[in-house]
Amino acid sequence: MEGLHHRDEGSGAPVLLLHGLASTQRVFDEVISGGASRHRFVAVDLPRSGSSKAWAASRPDQIAERLMPWLVAKGLSRFSVVGHSFGGLVAMELAARWPERVSRLVIASSPGLGLTPQIRKLVHNPLAESAVGWLSRLPMHRRAVRAYFEWLWAERGTLSDRHLEIYLEALRAEGVWESMLEAGRAISAWRLPVEALRASQVPVRVLWGEKDPLVPLLQGEQLATALGAPFRVLPGVGHCVPEQRPAELLAALE
Repeated sequence: MEGLHHRDEGSGAPVLLLHGLASTQRVFDEVISGGASRHRFVAVDLPRSGSSKAWAASRPDQIAERLMPWLVAKGLSRFSVVGHSFGGLVAMELAARWPERVSRLVIASSPGLGLTPQIRKLVHNPLAESAVGWLSRLPMHRRAVRAYFEWLWAERGTLSDRHLEIYLEALRAEGVWESMLEAGRAISAWRLPVEALRASQVPVRVLWGEKDPLVPLLQGEQLATALGAPFRVLPGVGHCVPEQRPAELLAALE
């Protein structure tokens, strides 16, 4: 698909990896290296993220609609899906719409029940577009980016320089700030397809960072309950589950 950047590595049972906002498929580096002998991983850069262009609107339903025929054309007729944060909404759309294609679903720290009131107020602020335009023109200062992602990680002193470079690269992508605003508004309007997911009988597992400051742990418990899915809390972990606990994410998949 024109404008869609991805990596396709490993051999074995196919797995689609979907990252969150202000991110790229590189957050799954350790997941891929740890499981490439057992799985074929297809990790995509979402629209206006990483090295991807605007191959879809930054909405879970439209991303899923563009992805499915592309995946089938790549030979992934049936596959597991791992979705982190915003990517979890896309993963649930895929499973709800095409349950015959999705063999397993792993959701990590995903805002499936909506945004917190504070973030909802930000994305619907009348000045949000102007703020995004201003932010997109600012240089990305390492110290400020490190401070933000250390807050997201919650585990003090564990954010590596390599991961910081991944985040800096992600925030420099063309159109990333506009994409985040569009996606934030889409999350606010999105409704969990709970009946379709329950009827699909696709096995689901839900993982959450105990100290996630962005999508609260309570929302994870409520999401798992709504889906009738096993729920695992990762002690001490913040929002960035794929980077912070790749082995646990891989174990949930397997």
